Amino acid sequence: MSQPVNQHWVPQFYLKYFATPETQRTKNPKTWIFSKDDENGDPKLTNIRNICAKRFLYSPPNKEGQREWGLETRLSDIEQLLSVIWPTLAAGYADLLWEPLRKAISLFVSILYLRHPNGIKQCVEAHQHLMELYNHVQKKPDGTPDIAFAEVNGKARKFDSSDWHEYKNWKADDHHRFFCDSVQAHAGQIAKLLLRKRWSIILAGAPAFITSDNPVCKNHLEKEKFGFGTEGTIVTFPLSPTRLLIMDDNHKEPAGQYYPLHADGPGPFNLGIWRNGSRFMISQRDIDEVLAEILEWADHRTCQEDA
Repeated sequence: MSQPVNQHWVPQFYLKYFATPETQRTKNPKTWIFSKDDENGDPKLTNIRNICAKRFLYSPPNKEGQREWGLETRLSDIEQLLSVIWPTLAAGYADLLWEPLRKAISLFVSILYLRHPNGIKQCVEAHQHLMELYNHVQKKPDGTPDIAFAEVNGKARKFDSSDWHEYKNWKADDHHRFFCDSVQAHAGQIAKLLLRKRWSIILAGAPAFITSDNPVCKNHLEKEKFGFGTEGTIVTFPLSPTRLLIMDDNHKEPAGQYYPLHADGPGPFNLGIWRNGSRFMISQRDIDEVLAEILEWADHRTCQEDA
């Protein structure tokens, strides 16, 4: 079977739920996008096939120059599984306490968070940072850093410099492979952290929520530096224009609940989704309508704070 060259970091089956009603059931579903870059101009109606995709994103060449298709195949398998249950998540009332469903969604959300192409950029930046540090530390006779331990997430770990010279000379393909390996290595760990949280869904009676090119939002009300395992971290993920999944640590409240959208409307939620996006928002509804709701809510909140 031929492998896809244009590989989506946000799956097309998911994006289809944010397509406009008149195109959603056609062969070419289209959605509204609005870029964060002013140079890209006004909102555009575009085919979901053309967004959130990059050539060979999950198929870097190996050291022999051959494309590796393992990650792309695994992602495709997971997407096929989730696409079967997504209609219930997007428009029905799924049992959020059912463990098999929770595990499937946790894995999907964790992978969706990790698979964004920004991860490649982060690998390159980390490499550059380590090379800068290398220039300021003592070296062993073989030229490797004379470091016994390194602190990682507050814990001292033995520093292994056996492959330092190889790592020092990494090129673009090496960073690309490391990114793909990281998606597979860390997805399970993040999924386990998500399973510990209390899940609930905000329910809208009509299309209300947007999504973005980076739809898994992670935030904390008090801390600037935090992770999925930090107490108080809140994860939000728009399942569809009428369903928004919330994962929090408020275990004093019942889990698996469906809450109606507050009278404030989708403005505060869509603002968070919009801020978390790397490049653009994605909406089934008219972008001007979405922006007007966000601005109205923001102005109302400012007035309340000034009162």
